[in-house]
Amino acid sequence: MKFFCLFFLLLSCTTYTGKISSDSPNLVHYTSEHNERQSGKILIPKTPGPHPGVIVAHGGGWNSRDYTDMDSVAKSLVSHGFVVFNINYRLAPAHKHPAPIEDLDQALKYFKLHANNLKLDPKRIGLWGYSSGGHIVSYFALRYAQDPERKVQAVVSGGAPYDFTWYPYSPIIKKYLGKFRDKMMDEYIEASPVFKVSSSAPPFFLYHGISDKLVEFAQTTAFEARLTVLKVPVERHDVKWWGHATTFIFSEESVVKGITFLEKHL
Repeated sequence: MKFFCLFFLLLSCTTYTGKISSDSPNLVHYTSEHNERQSGKILIPKTPGPHPGVIVAHGGGWNSRDYTDMDSVAKSLVSHGFVVFNINYRLAPAHKHPAPIEDLDQALKYFKLHANNLKLDPKRIGLWGYSSGGHIVSYFALRYAQDPERKVQAVVSGGAPYDFTWYPYSPIIKKYLGKFRDKMMDEYIEASPVFKVSSSAPPFFLYHGISDKLVEFAQTTAFEARLTVLKVPVERHDVKWWGHATTFIFSEESVVKGITFLEKHL
């Protein structure tokens, strides 16, 4: 019964459909390993390019799920004229931090390398992630904010944890990093996006359910404050009433605002 409930919930994931049609998604492997976890689907608008691009990262606590969770977001983006790379990445506990960050790095390299064939403008690339995917894209964008080969131009992140030090006994983060917080505080700090914010960071759009019990809404407001202090352009959208999963599934306004944000910055 739980499986069927989740199935129908995922079918209900909101979309924001534009006027641009696209080719059928193309499954590619972004490393030479041809590993399922290092693959993704690329969606290309049928209109002439070059187009801005967005790499999309799914949630699942760094230890489960796959790119199909982000299909609705990817379809919304391509229908508004973005080339989209909806990726898988290696999962914990077999692959700990920074494995997903390294995979996103490889996906970005693949995206840029094949820019001509994808009708992609490699100088206009953004990232979008939800939950642990939001952590991955935020960490990557901040870590490489001053790297000309890796710097992205905008980030959309929803429902993500930005400061791991809030969680001394999280079994989910333990799988991702290896131990509880007090056994490896330095590693918890290093893996937290909030501690990597600099004035070189790209613009951020943040959204979060105010009733989120899995990742506290305050994670986003605290992260927003850090970005603001360092004068990084940031917009925040608060999703009323809903929690972690329901914000992802039902908040069409978040998708609309996220795409509008990317249209402005890319």
